[in-house]
Amino acid sequence: MWRPRARNRIKSGQKFRFCGEGDCPDWVLAEIISTLSNLSIENLEQLSELVALRICGQAFEEAKIKELTATLTNEGKTAVACIHYMLSSAARFSCTEAIFGEEIQQLGLPKDHAAAMCRVLQKHSSSIRQTLMDKAFTINELQSVRDITSPETTPPNCATLEFKISQELVDGLPQDTTHVLTFDRVQMRALLAELKLARDVMEKYENKDS
Repeated sequence: MWRPRARNRIKSGQKFRFCGEGDCPDWVLAEIISTLSNLSIENLEQLSELVALRICGQAFEEAKIKELTATLTNEGKTAVACIHYMLSSAARFSCTEAIFGEEIQQLGLPKDHAAAMCRVLQKHSSSIRQTLMDKAFTINELQSVRDITSPETTPPNCATLEFKISQELVDGLPQDTTHVLTFDRVQMRALLAELKLARDVMEKYENKDS
């Protein structure tokens, strides 16, 4: 059982186990200090529980999220993204609750708030890790490409394409997105030739293994 300890000051160049022995992103640090620390312990634990369930594929309870983050700006979206990053990263890198608790205290989270997040991590770490493994090849997956070139909106000698991406990571949360890009037709022909070459190489190796 993890027991909270007093917070320590962050050392220059310090690496964090829950970040895969890397730096903690600046936006996560800022969110911990300005937002998560200002939530009540109960609200932080409930919000973390809902985020953990979301990571594991369950539906988001939007009404409950709004209730728990009523005192925050932007409907708590950055707080949710921060918790999502912290829990999924800690689970991905098999960070123990003890180390996770110590490190997020070093980043500025009060010890009782850190204990609340550790309880959630302890409860859901295995499920989160398994979900991340199952979805390893479905994040940022291209679903479709559509030609939406229009004489009214597309510049001359260009083409406009619509790309639909499944489970693109946006602010740390996977969601379906749509992107519209305009290309010069000469560049498009060069890109198409390179893609065909890549396809031929992949088919060559696939046929070799079969």
